[in-house]
Amino acid sequence: MITPLCGNGMSMVLHSSKIAASSIINFLQNNITRQQFEENYTRDWKKIFGVRLKAGRLIQSFFGREWITNLFIRVMKLFPWLTKKLIALTHGEPF
Repeated sequence: MITPLCGNGMSMVLHSSKIAASSIINFLQNNITRQQFEENYTRDWKKIFGVRLKAGRLIQSFFGREWITNLFIRVMKLFPWLTKKLIALTHGEPF
């Protein structure tokens, strides 16, 4: 599941298809086996999205109970650089 705090879901879909496309081309040209294709895609996907999803899940855990949510928001207001860092961490790099 992709948490809402992990950025733009449509962007993630497009980025995933870009990752798949390069491996699919290699597979269809018989440069790699199906197993290599699947391993390459899995490795590349985890490299690009793994930390992003973990960070989103962690941040999401601060929401749901009023006092934790309020504390989290107060901390983010005190440290705007941390807020920017978390946003960058959960939204990934443009591709």
